[in-house]
Amino acid sequence: SDGHGRRSSTPPPAQEGLHLRTAAAYPHPKRMRLSEEHSSCCEDKISSLPDEMLILIIDKLDARTAISTTILSRRWRDLPTYPRTCYDLTVDDALPPRYHRLKQIVMEAKAGYEAEKNALKSDDSYASRDQLYSFKDWKWKVRLLTPILQRYERLAMRRYVKRVNAFLLAPNNVQQQSIQKLRLQACGTSNFTDQWITEAIGRWGVEDLELVIDNSCWRYDFRLLDGCKNVRLKRLVLSNCYHRFAPNPLTFQRLTSLTLCKESSRMPRVDDILRNCVQLVDLRLKDSSGCQPAFHIFVPNSKLKSLQLDNYNTVGVYLGLVPYLETFACRGQPTILHYGLVPRLRHVSLNFLQTGDDGKNDSSGSNRTYRLSKFFLGWPPPLEYLVLQLRGRQMWIELTAIPDQFNHLKKLFIANVQMNWDTFWILHLLAAAPALESLHVHFDSKSEKATAGSLNVQVEHHQQHHHLKELVVIGFGGAAGQTGFVKQIIQASPILERVRLLDGHVVEDEERELVGLEIVRRIREWHERERLEVLDELTGGISSPHLEIVLE
Repeated sequence: SDGHGRRSSTPPPAQEGLHLRTAAAYPHPKRMRLSEEHSSCCEDKISSLPDEMLILIIDKLDARTAISTTILSRRWRDLPTYPRTCYDLTVDDALPPRYHRLKQIVMEAKAGYEAEKNALKSDDSYASRDQLYSFKDWKWKVRLLTPILQRYERLAMRRYVKRVNAFLLAPNNVQQQSIQKLRLQACGTSNFTDQWITEAIGRWGVEDLELVIDNSCWRYDFRLLDGCKNVRLKRLVLSNCYHRFAPNPLTFQRLTSLTLCKESSRMPRVDDILRNCVQLVDLRLKDSSGCQPAFHIFVPNSKLKSLQLDNYNTVGVYLGLVPYLETFACRGQPTILHYGLVPRLRHVSLNFLQTGDDGKNDSSGSNRTYRLSKFFLGWPPPLEYLVLQLRGRQMWIELTAIPDQFNHLKKLFIANVQMNWDTFWILHLLAAAPALESLHVHFDSKSEKATAGSLNVQVEHHQQHHHLKELVVIGFGGAAGQTGFVKQIIQASPILERVRLLDGHVVEDEERELVGLEIVRRIREWHERERLEVLDELTGGISSPHLEIVLE
């Protein structure tokens, strides 16, 4: 106690040390619980896995992330990994998120202006004050943001060039590993581009090379590779990069798959390549700029089996002589298709989107319609599977007779049929396919409903489909036009076994791209009374005990 008789609260030195040790040994219960929760959340549970599991995890990562794991610990650094054979070196990794946000603003402004311009054209209007303001707004944003985007791209390209040089232009004493697949994507060109291509193909033995150059073009002389002994290139993708006109570069003679995009896909350059690609099996032309001349292909010695034209704007496609061609796909603006000697052609996929402004104030509709026969001119190919997509507000099909030229067709898939279209042209197409066994029709439920302006031609359909066994209708909503179309086919198909009516839409098959379509179902709740009315309407007056109708 002190001099006044009060007990001191300060412990003696010995007790003070004991008090501190006790406080350290027994922390506050709440603080202890928080510490335990923090340690459990931050516990490195991955490192407790065996080496075999860690190796499998690293092998699934991209090259950049896999290299970053070496700084975690000595154990991660010393893990034996499988030699990586696929690399994706893109300049996007060096661009900050702000660049992508600004670029998205520019793209949205341009898309908005284009949409408004097309809408005004479709309404037969002249340039209005709103359109002028929209154009000025788009121009203002482009002028303001373009220098900023270009500055970001220059800085990113400097870092990107150093990164690619360190990877591809390594000293000769560095142990070389085989690279199976390599993708290079740059915004603009570099003085090292020629060296990158030569080193990748000639030194590292790349089998699958994809070279994408944005905002610029580049020419490369593939004769530089003729003296290289390690050339194993089989698949080549070029975007805005094309070869100098050179006689018989040996690299092209080994290719089995070739994709040419944008400036690389111009027709004179394609002709020069096709003359030398004697082993080519797969050819794809994508995103051509401007209207190209007619596409003629006459390769009697070629082994080409698959040809795809994706947004390749041309006035016509002429398949003159392609003896081994099995699959042909075309997407973009409607164009004339002429078939020559293609004796093995079995699968054709046509996806046409009309975006022009034809047929202004034309009540007859002749300038805004398309004869279906214009897509099948020339010698009839022995098709077995046909996929047909016709889209656009002004894409109409004339009801013209089609010659019996699909005698081998077994499966027909028609997608994106507008709700305000008549379906008699589909019946005409069926009449030209007497051996058809399976029919898929997709109605675009998001399109405009039938209006007074729709084509309304009454045509009697007496053709019998003696081999049709399956009918699938996607986007079925029970509308009178859809029900009448289905019933008409049921009545004309004596051996029809199964009819599937379902709601949903179609998307391109990820593996087959332009060639195939996948059905994406959408669950629809049918009231029992509504279901019975639809089924009664379809089966009324029809006696077919083996027919199964599924309303999903």
